[in-house]
Amino acid sequence: MPRNPRSQNKQTCFSAVPKHASACVVVLHEVWGLDPHIEDVCKRVGKLGFASMAPNLYQGYDDVLTPENIQKAMEGVWDLSLEDRRDKGKVERELTKKKAGSDVKETVGILYDQGFRDRLLSTAMNTVEQAYSRFGKVATLGFSLGGGLSLKVAAKSRQLSAVVAFCGEPPDPEDVLRISAPILAIYASQDEIINQKVPAFVGTVLGTGKDLTLKVFPGTKHGFFNHTNGKIYDREATAEAWELTGQFLRRTLG
Repeated sequence: MPRNPRSQNKQTCFSAVPKHASACVVVLHEVWGLDPHIEDVCKRVGKLGFASMAPNLYQGYDDVLTPENIQKAMEGVWDLSLEDRRDKGKVERELTKKKAGSDVKETVGILYDQGFRDRLLSTAMNTVEQAYSRFGKVATLGFSLGGGLSLKVAAKSRQLSAVVAFCGEPPDPEDVLRISAPILAIYASQDEIINQKVPAFVGTVLGTGKDLTLKVFPGTKHGFFNHTNGKIYDREATAEAWELTGQFLRRTLG
């Protein structure tokens, strides 16, 4: 990784556990971190009758991975494809062209470092294991960065009963083949960077006869479900997407 964790965020995990919950949903946050939006999602899950656990995937990096730094970092690499964002040379040229400061360069370096991404996946996997040991039935529910993680966890874990991904980067075909849990994949229509990989993902899933529910919401942008982002939030699409999510979780978790 580009640096060692320095400070520790006091909150390692947010959870909501209603009485008599017999299944748990592991909620994986967006690039913005474990924020009030994700806490609200956990509470929504609780209203469905399921427990929820949302790990702080940025534990130990909260001094750099602040909303302000992340916003600047996303603006700095927005014109690059997902693959190009993992190419340090291309990222360096792009950030230099945009005259990005050292704080932005450090933030981008962390977010797209493979070692850091492996750490995120490990944290998500550990949370699934904890939830499984307590509740027996577990689903992952991720958004954006967390949506991609939700699918990656499903490719590695046999403890999942369901996987939900909002605007998540589709995994590589070899990982798709390893997913055994039913999948709910929700995408925004105006999300070119992510959507480039969706056709191949869907083709692989359907070609192997896996349980897939796919929904693309017209006129929406990446992150449309986040009610704290007024420029992107879509109230009607969010309501429909949550209804679909609830139906899917009830079917798969019981």
